[in-house]
Amino acid sequence: MAAIAALIAAVVASFLVSRQVVTPVQRMMKLSHRIAEGEYEERLTVSRGVRSNQLDELDQLALSFNQMADKLEKTETMRRQLIGDVTHELRTPLAAIKGYMEGLMDGVLPAEPETYQQVHTEIDRLQRLVNDLQELSRVEAGAFQLMPVSISLPGLIETIKGNLGHQFEDKGIQLETQVEPYLPNIMVDKDRILQVLTNLVGNALQYTPSGGKVSIRAARDKSEILISVSDTGIGIAPDHLPFIFNRFYRTDKSRTRASGGSGIGLTIAQALVKAHHGRIWAESAGEGKGSSFHFTLPAVG
Repeated sequence: MAAIAALIAAVVASFLVSRQVVTPVQRMMKLSHRIAEGEYEERLTVSRGVRSNQLDELDQLALSFNQMADKLEKTETMRRQLIGDVTHELRTPLAAIKGYMEGLMDGVLPAEPETYQQVHTEIDRLQRLVNDLQELSRVEAGAFQLMPVSISLPGLIETIKGNLGHQFEDKGIQLETQVEPYLPNIMVDKDRILQVLTNLVGNALQYTPSGGKVSIRAARDKSEILISVSDTGIGIAPDHLPFIFNRFYRTDKSRTRASGGSGIGLTIAQALVKAHHGRIWAESAGEGKGSSFHFTLPAVG
């Protein structure tokens, strides 16, 4: 009788344990098939050990599965958003080019150099957008190789002043630099960091009215070098700051790409700074109160 009772107990225990193990695995299999078909909404239930922070192996597996599903859903959302953004950005210049060509064909627009110049301007906008998208794709995919060398930061800033100084003079904007003395060199890809600085200083120039001021500052912050580009321009509203580095994001929805850029320069700058193991962020007291962009780079020595 004892042997029979033990056998029955063992069978019942095995059944209960197998249900606790097999049921979640079967549920996970069904969800994985749905995710493979593009359905990312459902998640596995993680209940045991959550309050005591003592998850068993199945709960840990379910938690990892949910995290994977979250990342896949975010990636799919970003992919769809990118397609929509690119479509929107391409539609405007293409519609303008089509309008000009139809006007020329119908004789509404004169076949004069000014008309062809307008068409050329729109085509140039398309070319810049395509180039920027190609650069963004390479940077975000990590499909580029950094060529780090030890360089002097003051020399890099002087290069920026030489490249953009005339544009500041033409617009009547003061460009000043404040570089802490005896800064150590930085080990960076010179061309890439020059690209980041050019983007930040160029944005400051574009969004600062005549009579304003743009400042480039560099100082040591523990084991990093902090570079800041500040301006007295149009500023950024607080609710826009968290999204300022998103691709194609506009703080002014009415601003066109003709007056602005492609909308992905800051996204590229962020990726390049991160590739150098640095950080980048923006600050602003609000609209009309200027803005500051800061990024850090590891110091050498």
